[in-house]
Amino acid sequence: MNIGIVGAGKIVKEALPVFEQMQDVTFHSIVSSGRNPQNIETLQKQYNIKHAYEDFTQFITDESLDVIYLAVPNHLHFKFAKLAIEHQKHVICEKPFTLTKAELQTLQTLSQENNVIIIEAINNLYLNNFETLKNSLQEIGHCKIVQFNYSQYSSRYDKFKQGEVQPVFDPDKGGGALMDLNVYNVHLAVGLFGMPLRVTYFPNIERNIDTSGVLILEYESMKVVCVGAKDSTSPNQSTIQGDVATLQINGPTNELNEIELRYNDGGVQMFKDHQDKHRMYDEFLKITDILQHKDYTFAQQQLEHSINVMEVLELALKSANIEVGPSI
Repeated sequence: MNIGIVGAGKIVKEALPVFEQMQDVTFHSIVSSGRNPQNIETLQKQYNIKHAYEDFTQFITDESLDVIYLAVPNHLHFKFAKLAIEHQKHVICEKPFTLTKAELQTLQTLSQENNVIIIEAINNLYLNNFETLKNSLQEIGHCKIVQFNYSQYSSRYDKFKQGEVQPVFDPDKGGGALMDLNVYNVHLAVGLFGMPLRVTYFPNIERNIDTSGVLILEYESMKVVCVGAKDSTSPNQSTIQGDVATLQINGPTNELNEIELRYNDGGVQMFKDHQDKHRMYDEFLKITDILQHKDYTFAQQQLEHSINVMEVLELALKSANIEVGPSI
């Protein structure tokens, strides 16, 4: 399976050594803006990438290319994914897949017309402990209160305060804490509990972008609180509280490394998962399997989940009167 990489930033450098561990995967090509040719040259040599491009049209029209891995700023996801689908390439796209539900539904229709798989690279859905969480929900009784927290002080926030606005804090490029970090919490909530009845977002706004915020998801008999912050940090502990037991997630919600099931009567079970493996390993293992076996059914299920998540994000932004990026 020949993979083409779109982008050459931090997430690409984190993903390539994980992708390299997958069977029957070849790094066929990479395309970037051309602003840092030395960076591309280094990646090309390190991972034996056959071709490097600065022009996306040349990159995407290569008939040897099977799949593209899309890891560029959020506002470019729709444009590049659409072009890839129109050239009959499968697409793995970093989160968030698009900036609006309408954009993602457009890609869904195009992918069906062109018979290709498109899938969001959201790693916590593929971790073993995600299944542990789902299976353990029956142990906690009636779920009442859920608190998910992923807060991580951004290395770019200091520059942002000084006036240098990079994509992750740029409203025109789909930035903000909700779309960057809290999105993991939303995927977890929708994956475990389905779609909420009401969505309300309470952000901290600086320069028209949410640098942190609290998202409230209201369900029929429980409340889910999702906290995401790039302007501050925390120990990142999350809980799912039932009337019989509580599930406690130790660490950020994009890793799910350690889960404790604590019963009201004092009993405790501990679940640990793949702490010796990179957090992307299970994700890429499953996604490459989906692509290699042309598992359109499972891919479609995952895409429907991504569409639901996009609807929640869109409702959250609307509730807070935040506009991010261009829309179709």
